[in-house]
Amino acid sequence: MGVGVGEQLATGSRSAVFVWGRNAVAKVPFAATPEAWIHFEAQYTAAVHDAGAPAPRFLGIEMIDGRAAGIYERVHGRSMWDHMLDHPAQVASHTRSLAELQAHVFTLVPPVALPAQRDRLACKIRAASARVDRSLVAALELLPPTTPSRLCHGDLHPGNVIMASDGPVIIDWFDAARGDQVADIARTSLLMSTGAHGPAGPGHLPGARPDMLDRVRQTYLDAIADLVAPDPDAVRRWEAVAAVARVAEGIAIDALLTIWREWRAAWPVEAGAVW
Repeated sequence: MGVGVGEQLATGSRSAVFVWGRNAVAKVPFAATPEAWIHFEAQYTAAVHDAGAPAPRFLGIEMIDGRAAGIYERVHGRSMWDHMLDHPAQVASHTRSLAELQAHVFTLVPPVALPAQRDRLACKIRAASARVDRSLVAALELLPPTTPSRLCHGDLHPGNVIMASDGPVIIDWFDAARGDQVADIARTSLLMSTGAHGPAGPGHLPGARPDMLDRVRQTYLDAIADLVAPDPDAVRRWEAVAAVARVAEGIAIDALLTIWREWRAAWPVEAGAVW
């Protein structure tokens, strides 16, 4: 008897995750998700796992209902976010762990299989400009001509960390890249910002109350400042870039546009003069 799709475990923006056999999961893409993305995520996850990142092992590609699905080892445990919701007294310690996990990832050698962070951001900025507001192309001015080459997850938040019995594991490596760690920090900060989401709050952190989210974000920024010491102005600048890039993802567009426009008004720049 062949392996089949079992219980649904999670739903993301691009796919749903199902039990696959005894110790694996299947990431089954939604109809709107390009099949190439499934292969890219598989390639990136395998590469970062081999580089020593706390990532699940990629096991292969299977056809499910006529579409390619990624098969990964199953990480038994609940997300860091679920632990935070259930145990508010532990929010600070979990958030510190999130920062420590990210700082550790930055120390690893980034695989050459990963795309350049600058290229990914430029592509998203151009898409946001074409689809939403042509003036957003100005965010390209904030991309430095070159960036450091650090391993960056690209979408790190407490919902993408599974608290396994032998240590935390980071999932969803589709947005992984070689780039500036400060840009990755800014993306994480944005994902936990109350001002970057609509009235319903962040879909990737369900059940988030504004006061709790504010606490998580500030605790994270304090912890990452101790661990990595990013320049605060650089973090804010990269947050403006990340806001425009996230507009291309079609999530909380009005809130993200406000972040970009407020930064632009407060920090007018000439092309090439930021860095």
